[in-house]
Amino acid sequence: MGTFRIIKGDITKCRADAIVNAANPSLLGGGGVDGAIHRAAGPDLLEECRTLNGCRRGEAKITKGYRLPADYVIHTPGPVYRGGNCGEEQILASCYRNSLKLAACYERNTVAFPSISTGIYGYPVSLAAKTAVREILTFLHTQSTVREVVMVCFDEETKKAYEEAYQEIGQTEFVIRKAKETDLADIQKLMETTVAHMENPDWFYEDGKEFLETCVKEEENAGFAVIARTKQEGIPAGCFLVEIPGDVPYNLGNDLGFSKEQLLLSAHMDTAAVAPLYRGHHLQDRMMEVCEEEMKKRGMRYLLATVHPDNPYSLSNVQKRGYGIRATKEKYGRSLRHILCKEI
Repeated sequence: MGTFRIIKGDITKCRADAIVNAANPSLLGGGGVDGAIHRAAGPDLLEECRTLNGCRRGEAKITKGYRLPADYVIHTPGPVYRGGNCGEEQILASCYRNSLKLAACYERNTVAFPSISTGIYGYPVSLAAKTAVREILTFLHTQSTVREVVMVCFDEETKKAYEEAYQEIGQTEFVIRKAKETDLADIQKLMETTVAHMENPDWFYEDGKEFLETCVKEEENAGFAVIARTKQEGIPAGCFLVEIPGDVPYNLGNDLGFSKEQLLLSAHMDTAAVAPLYRGHHLQDRMMEVCEEEMKKRGMRYLLATVHPDNPYSLSNVQKRGYGIRATKEKYGRSLRHILCKEI
């Protein structure tokens, strides 16, 4: 995992491979950090920006750095804050996520961010900091190209807000245990929240209430669930569901040509959901570890999982645990999925 630092400074003097500009949708310069970056880079930056035809809020485009110490500038227009109920958090998260993806695509190792949308766009810095830190930590955990991200804060107040967000998100302790019937409502809420904040809702297949009830009741040979809660407050942070399907047509082992004996020794590592605030804590990996140990105790041998081909986060997490792609097929209403398997 790469490193994350928070400093007070001037982003136009930052010697990163790429700096991020909190731009406006025209990409033609403005006030605040946007104007400062354009002034420091010189007129050639504006000329290149004119060729980009603007940029939608939450998306990102890249230019050369020109007179800046940085080689590249990644431009991303953040959301205007309208009370928090108009999709602002999702747009802000996309700003950080898409900027980092673009940096990785251009093989940039170090990236510097300003505090996006907390100036004239009015986003409360305490809220913006949590979203920024969450997205940065999650990205650093799931890829290897970007090695360092620096949050460059304009003043001490902003720096303190980001440090507090990192303290809250980056150092929270969790308790992971088997779920009970009393956890059902929290698990359902975690599923709903995961879908609402997912970059692409097609990545997530939401299980029905009947299956969830089966997991928390832990009916014999059916499956089970684990839930992660914060150690101090008991806030639900994540959950993981496992199914033991047996010799049935929808057993993923059938897609891999398993024999009946193998099907009976197979488990579906079915669904992972992590609350947006607690991403970046390796919770999916930690919950999977607990589930895998339980499967060993039950004598299972083949652990099967599905991941959407365009979901780099889950795919990286699963492959790091030793799961290999065995097939890619249409599943869940003709949605394409990698089928992965791990033998234990």
